[in-house]
Amino acid sequence: MRSTRNALALHDALYAFALTAVWVLVPATPALAYVDPSVMTYTIQALAAVAVALSAVLGVAFRRTRKALMRILHVDEGAGRVAEPAVSRIDPSGKAAADVAAREALAAAGGNARGAATGHPAGVPWRRRLALSLLVCLFDAFTVLVVAPYELVAANSASLVFGLDSVWQLILVAGLLVGVVCALVLSVFRGRAFDVLLALALAVGIGSYVQTLFLNGGLTVADGNLIDWSKYTGEMVGNLLVWGAIAAALVTLAVTREKAGRAVAAVASVALVLVQLVGVVSLWVSPPDGSSIQTQRIYTTEQGMFDVSKNKNVIVLVVDTVDSLKTKAVYDNYPEMLDEFTGFTWYQNSTGSMIPTRYGIPFLLTGSYPKAGETWNDFFGRIYSGSTFLDDVSAQGYSAGIYTDSLSPDYAKTRTINVHPLDASKALDKRGTLEILYQCSLYRDMPWTLKPFFWYYTDQINNAMFSSEAENDPSSTPYVMNDPAYYQKLRERGLSINSEDASFRFIHLVGTHTPYTMDAQGNLNEEGTSLEDQTLGTFHILSEYLRQLKQLGVYDQSTIIVTADHGEWYLTDEPLTEPTSPIIFVKPAQDAGADAAPCAISQEPASHKDLQATMLKGMGASQDVLDHYGEFNVALEDRHDPADRLRTYCMLTHDGKRDYDLLEYQIVGDVSDFNNWHLDGNDWRNEEAWKQRDAER
Repeated sequence: MRSTRNALALHDALYAFALTAVWVLVPATPALAYVDPSVMTYTIQALAAVAVALSAVLGVAFRRTRKALMRILHVDEGAGRVAEPAVSRIDPSGKAAADVAAREALAAAGGNARGAATGHPAGVPWRRRLALSLLVCLFDAFTVLVVAPYELVAANSASLVFGLDSVWQLILVAGLLVGVVCALVLSVFRGRAFDVLLALALAVGIGSYVQTLFLNGGLTVADGNLIDWSKYTGEMVGNLLVWGAIAAALVTLAVTREKAGRAVAAVASVALVLVQLVGVVSLWVSPPDGSSIQTQRIYTTEQGMFDVSKNKNVIVLVVDTVDSLKTKAVYDNYPEMLDEFTGFTWYQNSTGSMIPTRYGIPFLLTGSYPKAGETWNDFFGRIYSGSTFLDDVSAQGYSAGIYTDSLSPDYAKTRTINVHPLDASKALDKRGTLEILYQCSLYRDMPWTLKPFFWYYTDQINNAMFSSEAENDPSSTPYVMNDPAYYQKLRERGLSINSEDASFRFIHLVGTHTPYTMDAQGNLNEEGTSLEDQTLGTFHILSEYLRQLKQLGVYDQSTIIVTADHGEWYLTDEPLTEPTSPIIFVKPAQDAGADAAPCAISQEPASHKDLQATMLKGMGASQDVLDHYGEFNVALEDRHDPADRLRTYCMLTHDGKRDYDLLEYQIVGDVSDFNNWHLDGNDWRNEEAWKQRDAER
């Protein structure tokens, strides 16, 4: 007996050694390369699936070789087990006696045959039903309510106020709790009803997994633009067929082969949880944004947002997407919208710099623009490192408060008063967080037919996750872009005078970015409004800010710029088909007489590239400092350019998945005439994105 055990132990040890050798020797030599983070998680999951499959094969090989060894050693695995006797045909006349004998045998073994005293057929015990239910329901919850929120938050951390460091525990606990509750409910059912419901629950998990990996092609980014779902009829029909096939196959198996159906449910649930767990771990080991899970994340706070200096101020109010051409149409009907803009000049013939927001805002605060001949990676690698703008601001004695979600916190934290590490857990609305993240997860994981019911946009996530009840000290309150909420605070708190010698404030508001949910008085209207209403509401908020500056008596000594990060924009991977022009209003610090004059309108050719010099000149910077900005070293109010001034503008090509190119346009003449727009041949290509696109084809 001892020699037999030793032989089996030696077999097991050799198998373990073989596995270890494979794990150590098989991995390839690491190769350093860039991989799109949005693809990396799914790649890891696919590799994990291969690993699980190979593990199953190795497990079968181990079991079979062990059984062969036991036969050689004459070891009977069935010794001591209770087994059914051999089946044999009986004479019809002996049926009654055979039934009695069978019942007695089952009763002696503790069994209960059909037709015995209880009169009920034997079924799956509750504990086993609960175990199966837990496996499947926890798989569903893990897939939809844990993995999906984790990946969504990690992939969009640059746009979200709260990152994984703030929400991972909440998501995990809530997801597991939902899975357990669903399992308890499912385990109450018995017989065929249980098997069918178990199969359907498994179909939801597998369908969601397949949907995310293979069936979401063409799903647009959550940028607030409304989606024409009628264009996706083909995807909806194909999706339903795939989901229906998965459900039909699993239900058929559960009905025709109950034991096999339960086994598939258990094995598939465990295997796919393990596969996805590998991807989840990768979010911590190698997060998409290169950050790490930490308790002290760097936040843009509201510190200083509602105060100004009594001495000198340079204030930049950036209203997202407000287009000069669209605004002129609203102004023609409502000229009173500019009544508070006294002392300003509206430069209607204005061009932007770069589009979309994630490029336009950094340009305004750095002045970094791509150069002919440099690569995509070279340009984006120097946006912050190659800029001196915020350092120039500090050198003029100005304290900077930057309020936007589109500037690198690491760059801003040492150059501003309001960007700093913060434990913002107290500001997290737990219920709102779960509700919006579950909505986002269902939008991602459900079939195309159901996606319209779960549509969302990024600002919705920030607004839902942030608890207004937790607001207290502005230095510990994260800044969330929400214009109606900002307007309410502006009215309730009001602007105040700080102790700074000079203040620079850069406040980024939602403006006329879609969707339109603000009325003409700056109040929230969840049922939706119009571009005209949202434009009027935006200028209503701006007017309130200007009115309060006048009340404080600091209007005259303040340089104020009102602009947009970009004008009207739409997602496209093709060149532009119409002009786009961000608003530019400028009021220099000047005497009370000039500040009392109505807003002037200018058709001089203006550009975003003129704004760094305009801001610094308002701070009293010398010409040597302004010369840091090359040919754009003159403040906008001091420029007197001819009508045919050459201006350049970069647009982004994007297909809803990736950034592909920055295409440069030259504009000569009136910006509203698209005949004056011409591509100049400068094309900064994102080579990695193009390689990935070609590989998908």
